[in-house]
Amino acid sequence: MYTKYFGFNEKPFTLTPNPRFIFLSQNHKEAFAHLLYGINNHYGFIELTGEVGTGKTTVLRTLMEQLHEDSYRTALIFNPCLTGVELLRSINQEFGIAANGEYVNELLAELNRFLLSENADGRTVVLVIDEAQNLQPDVLEQIRLISNLETENDKLIQIILAGQPELDVLLERPDLRQLNQRIAVRYRLRSMSMNETQTYIRHRMEVAGETGGVSFSRNAIKWIYLYTRGVPRMINILCDRSLLVAYGDERRRISFGIVARAIREILNQPQSRLLARVVKYLAAVSLLVLLLLGTVSWFKLRSHEPQHNAAASAVKVGTASGAPLSATAIGPTKSEASFRPTLEKDIISHVQNDTHIQAFNAITRTWEKNPIRIFNIQLTIPGMFARLAAKRNLRVTMFHGTLDRALSFDLPFLVVTKVRGTMGKYCYAVTSTKGDNVSISPPLLGSSIISKNDLAALADGTFYLVWQNPWKIPDKISSGDKLYEIKKLQGQLKQAGFYHEAIDGAYNSATIKAVTDFQQTVGITVNDSVGALTLAALSKYDASLTTPTLLRN
Repeated sequence: MYTKYFGFNEKPFTLTPNPRFIFLSQNHKEAFAHLLYGINNHYGFIELTGEVGTGKTTVLRTLMEQLHEDSYRTALIFNPCLTGVELLRSINQEFGIAANGEYVNELLAELNRFLLSENADGRTVVLVIDEAQNLQPDVLEQIRLISNLETENDKLIQIILAGQPELDVLLERPDLRQLNQRIAVRYRLRSMSMNETQTYIRHRMEVAGETGGVSFSRNAIKWIYLYTRGVPRMINILCDRSLLVAYGDERRRISFGIVARAIREILNQPQSRLLARVVKYLAAVSLLVLLLLGTVSWFKLRSHEPQHNAAASAVKVGTASGAPLSATAIGPTKSEASFRPTLEKDIISHVQNDTHIQAFNAITRTWEKNPIRIFNIQLTIPGMFARLAAKRNLRVTMFHGTLDRALSFDLPFLVVTKVRGTMGKYCYAVTSTKGDNVSISPPLLGSSIISKNDLAALADGTFYLVWQNPWKIPDKISSGDKLYEIKKLQGQLKQAGFYHEAIDGAYNSATIKAVTDFQQTVGITVNDSVGALTLAALSKYDASLTTPTLLRN
């Protein structure tokens, strides 16, 4: 509503997590360093607590992005309201190992084999349990038993318990003392200071594209800090409402008065009650400041004790070709109908998981991304395949149609065959095409080249395009939206020859027409809110990206 008035490309104070808006205060950086320190030193249990909205998810997200697959295996449990067996199943499922057992000992045995294998390969396994204050005591005891999986010299799994301060109260129960004593690293996430609050507000406005169309007064910042106590989520709520109030008054300077009105609207209180609350709160703050100053002065008179600073350091984690395979290649007397069963027999003769891993690595090679070097995971498609692709900044989008239509997108893709195995249907990677043949991985009957007709006979009509969306262009855009990401969409449409207006980030009638014209031209169902398939087809028109092509000259 107010973005265009203030000159933003998008709303700066939304509650939805967006990696581009991440801001790490000194306190967040210290929390991150403690977590990384505990993981790299294999302390076993690590605890992170903080009030609602203080940024625990921000710290955990930053951490997970740093733990690259080459050196770490990670799993995140964000729904801890489970029984002990359900939790173990969820953990195994997140790690991509067998999770169908009905009993604890079966699930623990699978997990132990996985941990020993990862340890032998030099990788650290990290389990993060968010909202851990909601765990039942018997489930926490089950987690303690998981930590017993260890070698003579090392802990096989590092477990991070993250939650609200109630987690500390829960762990102090006498029946959980064994678990409580094992937590070697703890950190309490505190809210931001007033200076950090000011920097945080400025940071979010700059990321949103602010160009000087709005500003916050010093008194407004102070009052925002006093009301929110430096809690990021509360800052977002109050700043968003303040901008809305200023927009309604046609003001470009956020003053103390505007912030006070925003607070009154949030609390749904009349002005008199709000004023009384303000006076009471400021009086309490003043009294606290006087007491602190008096205490400091008394200690200065008594003695001067040396100060010692402990610094936590974080370890920076770095980061078959052959002749074309066809019915005629088998022999001139072989018909296409008799050739297809031969292909199907070859498909089911291979372990399905190995087939999918080879297909994944063939796709990642075309994008110059890291291949999978771990062969004890269950690579389901699209589930685990899409998750591992996302870690490499790749997206996986389903398409239903013919093989020729899938090839027309000119992007690497997976073809789902009609042949079924233990993990569903077998999938193969298509990485290039030349004439009437395509390159597939893994090879079939010893050849990585197969005719389009034979592959089309095997395909069940479902394909998964693999593409990049580094600019985070939304899958769904509404008419009238104005975002920085829409500029990138307009640039791609312009490169494709469908958009000829100014690149201004506005999803207006000209942009919508360019989208629908493009969809009609390439054979995508018309959808004026864009859609993932349209973005996939447009991605190859981004001049700033190096997108692999299926076509060979």
